[in-house]
Amino acid sequence: MAKDFLEKFINQATQENEAKIAQEKRKKHFQELGRKGGLKTKENKKLDKVISIRMTNAEYEILIQKQKKYPLKLSTYIRSVLFEKELKINEFQTDEVLLAYGTHFKKITNLLRNREWNVFENKREILLKIENLIELIHQYLYSKSQKNE
Repeated sequence: MAKDFLEKFINQATQENEAKIAQEKRKKHFQELGRKGGLKTKENKKLDKVISIRMTNAEYEILIQKQKKYPLKLSTYIRSVLFEKELKINEFQTDEVLLAYGTHFKKITNLLRNREWNVFENKREILLKIENLIELIHQYLYSKSQKNE
């Protein structure tokens, strides 16, 4: 009987010890995840090299005037000019305007579908023209994004 009690006691102690170890492993796992910050971050190219140059006041003023045409920082502008990247900043403003038009046309379409607007005789023609216009806007923006890729 003493032997059975001793075996039970040892089994119970080992089970408690294994449970404790498993709990610590789980805790360490979540601590490690917390250190990593959860989700993986996107790999950014860090700008860690600094280059300083000297220029005259006239050259600096010319550079500032050219940079003011674009909503970019001076360093970003210089980097894009240096590596001959295209500066297509104002291009997206027209896209935003077209997207705004598309949403407004969708709102008009939804208003015309209400019962209150049954006064118009050519309501279906107006709806079809608006839907065609929305489709043309989306096709234009989609083809433009395909060209950029």
